[in-house]
Amino acid sequence: MTLVFAILAGMIIGGGIVGWQLSKRWKAQVDGAKADMQQVLEQHQQEQEASRELKQKVADLEYQLNEANKDLNFYRNQ
Repeated sequence: MTLVFAILAGMIIGGGIVGWQLSKRWKAQVDGAKADMQQVLEQHQQEQEASRELKQKVADLEYQLNEANKDLNFYRNQ
């Protein structure tokens, strides 16, 4: 009977240790994935900001082009 209890106790303790080890590994992997996702998010935000700046620059250049075309047409029609 003592042998059965010893085997059961060993299995329970061993299972607990294995579960604890796996929990630590999974937590480390989740933390790594969170850090990677945060990096991707920051990069995405930087790219969005760069895209906004480029769109604004395009709009400014189109405005300048239209103004130049207006001036050109004005001078041609004089």
